[in-house]
This record gives sequence, structure tokens and C-alpha cells, in this order.
Amino acid sequence: MSDASSVRNLHPAPGTVIVFVHGAIVNGHEMFLLRRRLKRFGYGVRQFHWHSITAGLEDNLTRLSHFIAQTEADTLHVVGHSMGGVLVRLLFERAPDARPGRIVAIGSPLIDCWVGRRFEALHPKIGPLLASRSVHDYLAAPIDPVWRGKREFGVLAGTYPFGIGAIFHDLPAPSDGVVLLGETQLQGIKDHVTVRLNHFGMLFSRRCAAAMARFLATGRFAETPVQTT
Repeated sequence: MSDASSVRNLHPAPGTVIVFVHGAIVNGHEMFLLRRRLKRFGYGVRQFHWHSITAGLEDNLTRLSHFIAQTEADTLHVVGHSMGGVLVRLLFERAPDARPGRIVAIGSPLIDCWVGRRFEALHPKIGPLLASRSVHDYLAAPIDPVWRGKREFGVLAGTYPFGIGAIFHDLPAPSDGVVLLGETQLQGIKDHVTVRLNHFGMLFSRRCAAAMARFLATGRFAETPVQTT
């Protein structure tokens, strides 16, 4: 994985913007440090906010589509964390933006969501609320294990199992505490890298931020690390 000093030499062209898409339940504040670090690398940044609990998946996809269309940029990259990466994946398979750019998903359940299904199984009425309405919609339909979009797509996946999924004693390994490693292994993508961090820890890692910047610039995260900080 690239360090920050080498990425600073990869200057993005003027008019290059990254749209950040947060995960379910949260509101995007947890991506602040990542946005700031990518901005220091020379990217314009915008945060998309969506409502996973009160709005359905299709409504959120429509809102994301409008947000991206209204984003002024010559080159448009998109970075999604957790279910945010799922939203990005679905949107760019259905209605891709014509501008050049790449996609990064961070700890996203792109193939399935074991933790979401377990929450839904807790109680027929309360379970879907715990998982969130958008996650419920996502799990209710078949999930394609293959990336069908045109953009180069990279995935960062964590392997440190500390997160809400740990409340389930049978949480399969490896995972980042919320999403299983296998759920991130979407076929047909450009690059996939694992890091010894948990679900939210990837958002606060300098080396992960540098790796994302390198992927957005080159289509590769570079060398896979044994450990990140």
C-alpha cells in the first residue's frame, strides 16, 4: 500500500471531485477525516447524506443520482463506506455517470449482508428496523455477485473483527466486525485489498486514505499491507 508522500506526487487534474457516500444508520460525520485527507491530496470533496432508516433503497438511489448529476466536476470519483458502497455499486450499474472516474468501496457488503440478515431474524417487526429500511430492501432482492458497471472499481476490506456483529457469537471469520470478508469480494472489479482494521477503523487510517488516493489516480491500491495504522 502506498504511503502519503508518494501519493502527493499524483496530482489530480483540476476539476476532479470525489463524492463520499456514508453507510447505513450513520450520517457522514465519521468520514470527515477521510474527506480532509483526500482534499489535502488535491481532490475536491462532497458528502452525500442519505436516510437508511426512514427511506427505502430506491428512494436513496434516486437522491444519490440527483446529487451526482448536480455535482460540478470534469472527473468524478465516488467513495462509499459500508452500505454507501452498495448504493454506489447499484447506481453505477443502472445509470452510470458519463464523466471519467473510479469507484472505491470500503467495507461494503457487496455480495450479501450476514449481520443485516441476523438482525432481521431477531424479531419479525423489530428486526427490519434494526437493520434499517434500506438494508431490508437490499436483502429482499437477489444480489448479483458480479460487477456489471463500466468504471474501474476497487474495494478495501477489513479483517479485524471488532464491531456490532460481535454480539453474534457465531459471526463468521474473517470479518471487520460488521461485514464479512467474503461479502466484499465482488467479481469483476479492478482491485481488492485487505487491511487489519475494523469496519470504521479504515476511515481513520492514513495509509488507507493514501491507498484510496492511489487507486483513484492509477486504478491500483498498490502493495497489500500486512498491517495498517
